[in-house]
Amino acid sequence: MKKTCIVLLVSALIAVISGCTSMGFVSDAGAFPADASTYEVLGRVSIKASAKKSGYSKLYQAAKDLYPETDDVVNVKIDRKRTVFLIFVFESYEMSGIAIDYK
Repeated sequence: MKKTCIVLLVSALIAVISGCTSMGFVSDAGAFPADASTYEVLGRVSIKASAKKSGYSKLYQAAKDLYPETDDVVNVKIDRKRTVFLIFVFESYEMSGIAIDYK
């Protein structure tokens, strides 16, 4: 009985320790339109989303919610957060960009 308890405790400890979270760089489209007189910078926009619910359209919608006059989101950066727990892998994305309004 004692050996069974020890084996279960060691197994539980290994399961807890085996979880891992990492951040990975995915993309950096760091380009502003060339002529700065044709647009106004409104501000930075960031979202966190699951792998299935991420994309430029989600970032653009967040920018529209924050700055209703947003015409485009530029300088988009995407980071992936991956969590591994035993055999399960969970991924989410953190996206950010600069909302601009064309004049």
